[in-house]
Amino acid sequence: MKIRQLIKLPAYKKYNYKPLYYDKRKEALDEKIKQAKNKKEAIENGEYKPDFKGKFKNNYAREITKKQKKSANIRFFLLIIFFSTLAYIIIQKSDVLGKMFDVLFQK
Repeated sequence: MKIRQLIKLPAYKKYNYKPLYYDKRKEALDEKIKQAKNKKEAIENGEYKPDFKGKFKNNYAREITKKQKKSANIRFFLLIIFFSTLAYIIIQKSDVLGKMFDVLFQK
């Protein structure tokens, strides 16, 4: 019996691995549900203060960017129309330009 106490045998190591799975949609849904429950509790307790200011700023900023994109697209198409018209006129009047260059650069 004493020999057994002198020799220490290693204990088995347990490996408790639980795989993790991250579902972004589920996390977002759980967060929204949690916020809704907290909001409901705050309304029932009379502690709720609406945050219209922050939501208005965010929506206004999105609306500004939409307007900016729309105006940029309109400007872009107007420039394309202008330059294509200018190119057409230059091509049509190339005979006149060719004669002008001949007159200017005659030797």
